[in-house]
Amino acid sequence: MRIVGGTHRGRLLNAPEGRDTRPTLDRVREALFSILSHASRWYEDDFNPLFDGVILDAFAGSGALGLEAISRGAERAVFFDNDRKAIAIIEQNIDTLRIADQASARRADATKPPRTSTQASMVFLDPPYGKDLIEPSITALAQAGWIDDNTLIVAERDPRDPEIALEDFYLCDSRKYGRCQIDIGRFIA
Repeated sequence: MRIVGGTHRGRLLNAPEGRDTRPTLDRVREALFSILSHASRWYEDDFNPLFDGVILDAFAGSGALGLEAISRGAERAVFFDNDRKAIAIIEQNIDTLRIADQASARRADATKPPRTSTQASMVFLDPPYGKDLIEPSITALAQAGWIDDNTLIVAERDPRDPEIALEDFYLCDSRKYGRCQIDIGRFIA
């Protein structure tokens, strides 16, 4: 697995061993970040959540999504995973890329996140498929202060899993890539 674009393009990333982590494929990340580079179209001003704030990579696994965001111009990223081994891998990847001043990894559960006073401009949610964790994570992250009406939410799910049906979730875009569905939206409270 590697960074597919930006200043760290081509740099290899470590990934946790085993089947518990399912890294987003390079071609899917390339397509996703092409879409996200034009995310300002979903806002009234020139705000682009990829470049203008803090990225939260929840269910981070290897941290590939948040690390890709930093490589492509994000100022800062925070990584959540509840697996100690995943956090250790993310920290290795942060050290390898020499971006400790832009990134931090926390052992945390996105369905029971720590409170914050700094909202994320973009949240990546890539939970295990088939566990129905996207909606509870959005709700919990909003209640803990990570999500506000300016936050862009990027959720990866199995296309057979239910669509996000939260009343306050506005779907901006949705794409299917094989066995991967990417839903991009905003939580308008």
